[in-house]
Amino acid sequence: MNITNKIKKASAVRDKEAYMRAANNRFGFKVEGKGTFIWTSEEAENLSSAWKPIGTYSNRCVRLEVKSYELKVVGENHFWVVTELDGTVLIIDEIEFTKSYYYGKRSKKAKATDFLPPHKCFGYWTDFCDKVKAIEEKDLAEMEAEGDTGRLYKWYIDRNILLEETFN
Repeated sequence: MNITNKIKKASAVRDKEAYMRAANNRFGFKVEGKGTFIWTSEEAENLSSAWKPIGTYSNRCVRLEVKSYELKVVGENHFWVVTELDGTVLIIDEIEFTKSYYYGKRSKKAKATDFLPPHKCFGYWTDFCDKVKAIEEKDLAEMEAEGDTGRLYKWYIDRNILLEETFN
């Protein structure tokens, strides 16, 4: 194989990988049914009991059965939308890939096994009240005034759009 053919072949592989990466960034998926679970811990479950010392809770991750979880894509950012058995909706903004997917070639469409199940331990949203909206708008205005309208600014906007759509 001559140099020209090698360059064409390498270019075609890169183009396909770039296309699949772009496609995976636009589409989400939903996992539901019996046996669907997310990870949680005693600390995450007892956040409302703030007056108790944290040292009494274990931070070891355990399975929590849920109705469903969905990978939502807003703008260029991904978020988990989890529906618990009692109907409570959570939004989790920490997304983790499996090592093989993260380091491997992304030449196929992403599927549920390419991501680790959501971790409630990392924090979550259960509502988006007016008080929090005001704080978020103030923070975004400060970032815009300072000229800091990069990726983090866009991530905040995308997250707020999803919170608004989900809870209001």
